[in-house]
Amino acid sequence: MKKSTYVYLAIDNQILLKGFEGLIKSQLENVTVNPVNSINELFEVNFHKDPEVSKIIIYDSSIENEQTNLLLFNLLQTNPDLRILFLIKEFDQRKIKFLFNVGIYGVLSKDISVDDFSDILNDVLLEKRSLCPSFREQLIKKFCQRDQNLSQMHGYEEVGVSTEVEDDYMNQLFGLTKREKEILCLICNGKNTKEISEELFISLHTAETHRRNLLSKLDVKNTAEMVKVALMSKLITP
Repeated sequence: MKKSTYVYLAIDNQILLKGFEGLIKSQLENVTVNPVNSINELFEVNFHKDPEVSKIIIYDSSIENEQTNLLLFNLLQTNPDLRILFLIKEFDQRKIKFLFNVGIYGVLSKDISVDDFSDILNDVLLEKRSLCPSFREQLIKKFCQRDQNLSQMHGYEEVGVSTEVEDDYMNQLFGLTKREKEILCLICNGKNTKEISEELFISLHTAETHRRNLLSKLDVKNTAEMVKVALMSKLITP
């Protein structure tokens, strides 16, 4: 018996939606395509673990906001075998890096060709992460430009996506303040509430309030889950 595939299309544009629906059905056998109107609908789907079923979401970035990004991240945390393909309009190196960091399987241009989409779809079914060729070419150009810049420098300094820019993007996604990021770092280093209050010269009550706020913003139930989310989302680097 052939492995079955369920594809969920979170695409707002009806022409784009119908195009991808027809393309997927023509490329895959034993496939079920389900359009969804919002990310919230995906939480109502029972993504039970089944080795004989591949589950793919194709998500259109034009309907994204901070809340939907967080929902997608939470969906991946609760369903690690789920494979999400992200559709974006134009090349954005910072965003592409962020998406792969949080577990997205592939990033596609909206004007991707039929052949390229077919290749990426096959890669995803084989559990390979993939980037559409047009974005890959632009990424290579960026790296070549970076190497050229490095060769013109007297000393080494990393060129490209800065830690500060990445931090801003992740902090914006989860709504973390500078103080909360600082406390999250201490928690990931094994500090308890008392040690945090002493190190930052704040009261126990204030330290505990920050901890509760972090649990809420990261949508986790305990410190272990908090550390896991922080590391997986690259909020904190080991």
